Amino acid sequence: AAPASGARRTMWFVRHGEAEHNPFIVKGKKDGDEGLLRRGRSILDPSLTPTGREQAAELRRSLEASGARFDLVVTTPLSRAVETADLAFRGLADRFIVTPEATETAEERLGGPQRGVSTRALLGKFPFLREGWDLTAMREGDNWVLGSADVLGGAGYYHPLAVEARLEPLRHWLKGLPFERVVVVGHSNVFDRLLGLQM
Repeated sequence: AAPASGARRTMWFVRHGEAEHNPFIVKGKKDGDEGLLRRGRSILDPSLTPTGREQAAELRRSLEASGARFDLVVTTPLSRAVETADLAFRGLADRFIVTPEATETAEERLGGPQRGVSTRALLGKFPFLREGWDLTAMREGDNWVLGSADVLGGAGYYHPLAVEARLEPLRHWLKGLPFERVVVVGHSNVFDRLLGLQM
């Protein structure tokens, strides 16, 4: 379904809600506490906190009150983004695509939060993904590879290319989507680079 001729495409970029690692990272950076930073970075594929779930629910309430509808929600396969996409946009969007192309660079020093789980484990954690969510863009062994168990947070899946190498292809792919109202749920570091903003 391509946008109607002359139709204007609108894209919304939504950072995931607060995740389990965020309070440790924020406080660790503020206080210069390496122990807190390490604790936050040791969490593999963190889920949303109760605050993060409430943030997503508040976004949903706001969208419902405005009568908003979306053609497509694109999300990364990291749990915090998937949860945010589901809580904020279920029933408000016609379709969902999960792609690792907009994940952060899995730098070893940043640990577990930069890594996710296998497609099978993701489906086990979030059974709603079987309800019409498109996971075909997750190609294990290609753009979703298992990393070393020796890094902080342990073995997890990540995109093997740095964010910078994926930005132009991601922009091109997003521009080519045949939909008028598209939401991208993801990560502020990627959005900063993609949009040239400081979120």
